[in-house]
Amino acid sequence: MKRNILFMTCCIGLMLFASCKKDPVAPTVTPIQGEQYLHEGSQVYADDSVTIGFTATGEKLTRLETTLTQNGNILSSYPETIEQLATYTTSYPITIDATGTVTITCTVTDAVGQTASTSFNVIVNEKPNAKFVGHYEGNALATGWMEAEITGMGIDPIQDEFTDREVPVVVDIVAGEGLYEVVATCTIEDRTMTATGTVEGDNITFETFNDVITMEYDMGYMTIQPEINVSYTVVATLNGDQLMLEGSCTGQGDMNYGFVSGNLSMEATIGGSLTKTR
Repeated sequence: MKRNILFMTCCIGLMLFASCKKDPVAPTVTPIQGEQYLHEGSQVYADDSVTIGFTATGEKLTRLETTLTQNGNILSSYPETIEQLATYTTSYPITIDATGTVTITCTVTDAVGQTASTSFNVIVNEKPNAKFVGHYEGNALATGWMEAEITGMGIDPIQDEFTDREVPVVVDIVAGEGLYEVVATCTIEDRTMTATGTVEGDNITFETFNDVITMEYDMGYMTIQPEINVSYTVVATLNGDQLMLEGSCTGQGDMNYGFVSGNLSMEATIGGSLTKTR
């Protein structure tokens, strides 16, 4: 009889102990607040360095993973291993190369497989200068005149008027330091020069840039090659993969060859379309 009572007492004790055993605490995860951290509705520029941060709590946390998705596609993932901690905070810089709405989701897992997640959306904008970055090739058309006023040995002035003269042009554009700045390397025929520009919408207004053109005149008894210093003023408009050029150029130069001297002048309007090839 005593044995039965003892047995029943043990069973009741075990049942009470089991009923008092607490369930594992579910983990939680929340974004870190602060202006320097991404949060719901943040607007950033593609390829800029931005900061994400999260704090997780629970029992024996083992893993935290942050995932960036867009339209159901994973853009990037940042997994981290946690050494069974009750609290874990993480933050680090990332870059987002997509544009549009991107969802950032952070999921934390504990030692018994319980998980918790938090998500928010950010807007990633294309940098104003990024759409212009690329390599463009084509012909510019020049219309204008070039004149040489020559003195000495009875030589008549030289005049050259031209309409829609084709000039091969190659332009490589890279992003400038500011959001609205670009830097272009421009090759006209065999001459290369650098120009900086400011973006406004689909247009780039380039600062005036300079060129040196070597002319060649057959004087009969000799050939002379005077140089003319040229300044370009150009606006470029992006239309799809076409970079439309519009502007003008002016130039002045001197020549002094023995008994021959004179002044060189030129003016022209320029325009044309270059195709983006890469």
